[in-house]
Amino acid sequence: MKRLLLLLILVPCALLAQTTEYGSFKILNAEIIYQHVFTQDSVSTEKLVSFLQNVPGVSDVQVAGQAVTATLTDFTVDYKKFGFAQVATPTLIQTGRYSGNIRVDGKAGKYRVTISGLLVRGDAGYKKINNNEPLTAYATTTSGTQLNRDWCKPNTLGLLDKALTDRFTFLQQSGNDW
Repeated sequence: MKRLLLLLILVPCALLAQTTEYGSFKILNAEIIYQHVFTQDSVSTEKLVSFLQNVPGVSDVQVAGQAVTATLTDFTVDYKKFGFAQVATPTLIQTGRYSGNIRVDGKAGKYRVTISGLLVRGDAGYKKINNNEPLTAYATTTSGTQLNRDWCKPNTLGLLDKALTDRFTFLQQSGNDW
């Protein structure tokens, strides 16, 4: 009986907890950011610059100390590539064009991609977004202090997470054209 009472007390507390992270997305300074750490042997600043210069939708690649900065523009999510049907994918994920500021930091055996200032334009279903607007306004609640529960699903932020992770996975180019 005591265990049941304890369980009934703890379950509502867990349900009231604020969600501030989902996959590689988290809230930092009332803004949603994407931050993912990739493992890669022998990564260098020069290799990261070369890689980013060949990533579609990435421009203005610059070295800033030990980091590499760039701009992401018009990134789209290929929901079919990840096995999602059109009816199971929210309209803003299907039609959204995402932009943001990229920062890549490298260490021995790994590199971290951070995308801040995430902007979106597209069709939200109830609203056409013709000009870039902060993704934070759609994916968070209470002034950017917690993630919106409707966005914490595999077919929304989960799908955007998969697409960004796929785009920024370092591909070693071979020396031949085979």
